[in-house]
Amino acid sequence: MSALAFYLKKRGCYVQGSDIVNNEIKEELELNGIKVFDCHNKKNIGKVDVVVYNFAIKQNNEELLEAKKKKLKILTRAELLAEIASNYKCVISISGSHGKTTTTAMLYSCLKSAKLSPTLHIGGIIKGQKFGFIDGKNDYFITEACEYKDSFLKLKSDVGVVLNIEKEHLDYFKTVENEIKSFQKFVDNSKKVVLYDNLLVYKDDILTYGKDNSNIVAKNIKLENHKYSFDCYINCKYFDTFVLNAVGYHNIYNSLAVIGVCYLLSIEKKYIVDGLKNFVGVKRRFEILSLGEHYVVHDYAHHPTEIQKTISTFKENIGNKKMLVVFQPHTYSRTKTLFNEFISSFDLCDEILMVKTYPAREKYDKYGSSYALYKSLKERGKKCDYVADFSIGIKKILKKIKQNYAVLILGAGDIDNLAYSLKDKL
Repeated sequence: MSALAFYLKKRGCYVQGSDIVNNEIKEELELNGIKVFDCHNKKNIGKVDVVVYNFAIKQNNEELLEAKKKKLKILTRAELLAEIASNYKCVISISGSHGKTTTTAMLYSCLKSAKLSPTLHIGGIIKGQKFGFIDGKNDYFITEACEYKDSFLKLKSDVGVVLNIEKEHLDYFKTVENEIKSFQKFVDNSKKVVLYDNLLVYKDDILTYGKDNSNIVAKNIKLENHKYSFDCYINCKYFDTFVLNAVGYHNIYNSLAVIGVCYLLSIEKKYIVDGLKNFVGVKRRFEILSLGEHYVVHDYAHHPTEIQKTISTFKENIGNKKMLVVFQPHTYSRTKTLFNEFISSFDLCDEILMVKTYPAREKYDKYGSSYALYKSLKERGKKCDYVADFSIGIKKILKKIKQNYAVLILGAGDIDNLAYSLKDKL
């Protein structure tokens, strides 16, 4: 939402908004001339022409009700994004249950290397930037494509990417089968497609990756100084050798998707090599907060599969240190639906500190709470603690660091406040 607000402001619109969270992004918006109210109040609507809301906002929100009363034009975030995207010659949409932000940012790095001046919209912030929006020319628009409530079906994609499909957002989809049908519609709506192999029904103008017999394959994979390199083959022919500036084995697959898109766009190989090698990374995506005596990493992982991959990558990098994972669940419905998967995702860590759930759009549900995870992990004999307050959590973490623990902080809610406060103390 902040990225779209920034875009509209740069295009000469008057922009204001409401947000109950006070953070750096709010400060940056205000520095750029965007008024941000720190509460929701029908008086905030004022004399605006258009009201945009995301799905964290309930239909009984007083500002939304006031907009309807005034018969203003009302758009969802997805509808606004689609309207903005329609102004560009080539729309590239990156979908999947996880990995979207990193892959989208990687692709931006490659097109930027090719001096194509792409426009970027992501759900995170590239290091060195202030917003999840980077303004470019009107040729290429690269965006994340979120599946929640079929948001990504609003986009008309020249190139659509599907990274993976996991059990996710079942509060909306209800079944995995419905989720897969939605991704299939996304593929059908895209002119060209890059797809993790065996996920969906194929069509013309499609490139697959991820399997030995896919169109795009990584061979001779090597790990040196925490960085992966590999030889890439496209349609059984050697394409080039790539070195990734992104930590974790899973990023090989993300990079194959990026290579596939660049191949469809006829980007020269040297620019793809350069873009992946010089990728600067995204905040909250394996973001190293402290290195050396104290090793602390913060990551946005909030789905069991993401958590497992991030913990595995973290374990590769901590030597003989023990591992403390600090986790804040994001929404009660996700935790409740994937409860057993969450429990098993912590198998590799030595100790866990559970932080009170970030509810987002949801009401409290004790069966999908962080405390329920904590109790279940304890019953299974796992060393686990629980905190509802960040300041108490930081004190507990600092004690563990003194006992030679490396710390991995995970979650998609406001746990970044804990992470950055800890960084300041270290």
